[in-house]
Amino acid sequence: MQSPAHTWPDGPAVTDADTAHRAPLGHPSIDDLLARARTRLDRLVPEDAARELADGALLVDIRADLVRRAEGEIPGSLVIDRNVLEWRLDPCSAWRIEEAGDHSLRAVIMCSQGYMSSMAAASLHDLGLLRATDIVGGYEAWRAAGLPVVPGATMPGSYVATAPSPISLDPGGQRMLVDGAPVALTPLEFRLLTALLRGNGRVIPREDLRAGLGEWAGSRSRSVDLHIHRIRRKLGPRAAALLTTERGVGFRLRAAPAPADCR
Repeated sequence: MQSPAHTWPDGPAVTDADTAHRAPLGHPSIDDLLARARTRLDRLVPEDAARELADGALLVDIRADLVRRAEGEIPGSLVIDRNVLEWRLDPCSAWRIEEAGDHSLRAVIMCSQGYMSSMAAASLHDLGLLRATDIVGGYEAWRAAGLPVVPGATMPGSYVATAPSPISLDPGGQRMLVDGAPVALTPLEFRLLTALLRGNGRVIPREDLRAGLGEWAGSRSRSVDLHIHRIRRKLGPRAAALLTTERGVGFRLRAAPAPADCR
């Protein structure tokens, strides 16, 4: 007789045969660890998480790329791969993000169903981020509550835009997608556009772009401007309007066209 299958949180189906073994005496099961993790968290229902996001909390989506492509994303959330989460949010880490300025950071972690996120938030508590928490029911509960979602798969390290941008990158193919159509880029153009997309609409100083490219022929000249010009030509008229030059500072890649000046 075949063992019945069970639904496994945030993972594949398992059978009774898979769960026949028990942890040695004195060792917790994963269910025990999950329960302990949640006693440390002031977990949020989706509606409360939405209010905290609007008030400035950092909503971090740790779902895999393929899952986000299939399920959708939350506008304003920051996409961070689970395997680098602690390094990105620890204020003491050399690889921390700009938002992780100190241990008072309010980070709300989200996965598909709210299991992996609880373990991740408890891990952040171990780093001193005692205000970290997660969403009860995860993304599925957020969507079921009728809260805003958008399609797509935002590049890790970037914020999800309020509407899908016509410009995205295909890291595997080292190419740009403009309204879904592939456009070839040189390696330097790809690195420049990656930096601009990670800026999430912020102005990126010219010197930061140059430094991010490292040492390369022409790196001490106006070649950054030249490559930006070439990227604009490849974008086409509509998308090119999103890549703007901020005089005397650098460049900005907007998610949507800038509002008209009505003065």
